[in-house]
Amino acid sequence: MKIRPKDFISINNKLFFAVVNEYQEDNHALTFLRYMKDNAGIHKLTTKKAEKIIRDTYPEFQFDSYYADIVLHGIPINLIKEIYYPEQTVTRLLSMESPDNKQSDAIGIINTLLSVGFKKDYMGITGSIMLDMHNENSDVDIIIYGREQFLKIRKYIKNSLDKVGINSLTQVMWKDAYERRDCALSFNEFYSHEKRKFNKFIFGNSKIDISAIPKKGEKYKESGPYKKISKDEISSIVTNDTYAYDFPARYLINHNTIKEVVSYTATYTGQARKGEKIEAAGFVEQDRDGVYRLLVGTSREAKDEYIRVID
Repeated sequence: MKIRPKDFISINNKLFFAVVNEYQEDNHALTFLRYMKDNAGIHKLTTKKAEKIIRDTYPEFQFDSYYADIVLHGIPINLIKEIYYPEQTVTRLLSMESPDNKQSDAIGIINTLLSVGFKKDYMGITGSIMLDMHNENSDVDIIIYGREQFLKIRKYIKNSLDKVGINSLTQVMWKDAYERRDCALSFNEFYSHEKRKFNKFIFGNSKIDISAIPKKGEKYKESGPYKKISKDEISSIVTNDTYAYDFPARYLINHNTIKEVVSYTATYTGQARKGEKIEAAGFVEQDRDGVYRLLVGTSREAKDEYIRVID
């Protein structure tokens, strides 16, 4: 079964899981519950709420991943009823005759990118718009397939800010993003890192967030399974930032024992550049070859775990 990070799967049209790894373990898709639909409506779930729902109501989906050495939401492949693909969402939106306001903003930014030469085949839209669970406060989450294409689009966004309808986030929007992330950084730290990433902007009345999924030939070759060793805090110089905007984000570092810092948390995507010194806190993991890495973001909020650039 073909699934990639940022795809969603459903088993009963009530629970909607985000795929976190294309690797399928023991015939299970490795996922995390993100949305729930019930008689009261549609709910976007925090990590804490999602874990409680799975633990209390659907314990059969608690999956102790040998590969990642963490409890994820593992969905048996034979129970999957529907897979939602971000690239199909783009096609569906572009064919709509009467889109709502949020869908119109999504269509507008896609058409803007198409008008300057970027190809539809490289684009997807995930999250609430893909699932038709959006509201007026929802973000538009755009996926770019291919690191090279993502970096070109990011450069275009950087050069187009406050032009052609592509605008910078307001301070209110930055503060809202910070509060939703509930991360270990101060607001000033968060903002100083985010404002130089150029992966968030306003189009129409919507906040747009772009992220990258590398193509097959661009992917970093991992050496899992991984075993967690202990929590640690380190500082080091980034020696390679090629994978900084990938999922997961990855920073190769110059450290005596730890080869790289890795994060599945969007807050720390694009966080540091080659030559910069970082401080990072997370879990030390060891791969099958005995090599150590630091994993930052063992939950979406990643409290007490962080990556920050220091002088």
